[in-house]
Amino acid sequence: MENLKQFRIHQIAGIILLLCMFTGTADRLEARQFRQMVPIATPEFTGANLPEGAVPVKQVKPLDRSAVESMLRGVLEKWNAPGMSETLAQEFYDTSRLLDAMDTIVPRDATLKLQSIQGIQTLQQYLMPGGDGGGDEIVSIVSVTARTQVEFDKPGAGFVRLPGVNEYVLKITEAAP
Repeated sequence: MENLKQFRIHQIAGIILLLCMFTGTADRLEARQFRQMVPIATPEFTGANLPEGAVPVKQVKPLDRSAVESMLRGVLEKWNAPGMSETLAQEFYDTSRLLDAMDTIVPRDATLKLQSIQGIQTLQQYLMPGGDGGGDEIVSIVSVTARTQVEFDKPGAGFVRLPGVNEYVLKITEAAP
């Protein structure tokens, strides 16, 4: 009798699973807990995400490509080096986890080289009042899509190159005109 009850429970569970698969909800049942809600960027949303005291600029001014490339090269030079933590913004999510993963996973002699920049987009610009008698500053949040390559020597395998395309989000601060 007990085996018959277990068999029926398994039958019912199988039927429910089949119904979910046919309606296209089976994948969403498991994946729902891992998804994050990312709001669509609108002027109201981006203005709400500004630091205290910041004022959004009326007309976003794209930054000079050579200046952005120079800054990205500076960041990539500090990759996998003791100064890497200095390149990460205070707002960077889970800094310690990234640095710990780099210490344990990335080979010590690995370098990250910039191959090319595929695109630069200014995501947000705002004016920050200068503190301590300094002048105002324009802060730009810039997305850079770049082709990069990790290079290192692997014992037994020799020289290894790992190419990839990555997005880097840079926070660039300049003196206001």
